[in-house]
Amino acid sequence: MKVLRLMAGLACGAICLTLFSGCETQQSACEREKRITGRLDELQMDLDGQITSINAEMANLRANPPVVVQQAPISTPVAVESIAIEDGNGYRSKSDELQALANASRWDQLYAPPSPPARAPANRGNIRVPVPARTVQAALREAGFYNGNIDGKVGPQTVNAITGFQRNQGIKADGIVGRTTWQHLQAFVPAGMTTVRAK
Repeated sequence: MKVLRLMAGLACGAICLTLFSGCETQQSACEREKRITGRLDELQMDLDGQITSINAEMANLRANPPVVVQQAPISTPVAVESIAIEDGNGYRSKSDELQALANASRWDQLYAPPSPPARAPANRGNIRVPVPARTVQAALREAGFYNGNIDGKVGPQTVNAITGFQRNQGIKADGIVGRTTWQHLQAFVPAGMTTVRAK
């Protein structure tokens, strides 16, 4: 940038020199022109040298990119008593989550890209108790709220049946089979159907 300003100044000076050359003697104008031309040549050579140096440095960086190495702190595993909890994805062991968190290094927590959310196992979004979806559908059919296939797939028809059953029983109609809904619904489970969901 400095070089460009200097070159612009020199160019302006040369223009002024040619405009006002009538005021000076021919000899002083020639001397001034030689000095300006010499200075411009020096600046051009300096600029060419800097450009060559920058190009060499860029080529070196492309060939050998810098490597940043940081050591991640090592954390100590923590032993946690196993606790079964109910959340949006069904029953999970709290100890598994806490152990994974304790084993994760600070580096992973700060710099690793976030992992995609775990996919909830099929039907566990609307059925939050450890009961197969087929059993829930069969119980809803026995209660008179479901007319679809007993296929274990919780679709809109199954959710509507759950909501209708909940309204009929006077409980929160959210379309989710939680503990309260299951307590009311399990009386309608047909004989021989399993009430334990496979893990």
